[in-house]
Amino acid sequence: MKKVTGIGGIFFKSSDPQKSRDWYGDNLGMVTNEYGSLFEVRQAENPEEQGYT
Repeated sequence: MKKVTGIGGIFFKSSDPQKSRDWYGDNLGMVTNEYGSLFEVRQAENPEEQGYT
């Protein structure tokens, strides 16, 4: 059996995607692009290794 190593993402629909991206940047400090935003993760047993979701 294969092991799950991540998740696919969370998707929101918007009638004005640019306005939504601006809100996330202004209010949450998230860097976004036309595809969404990345979140950096690190594992406790190997904190030097970066991963993204």
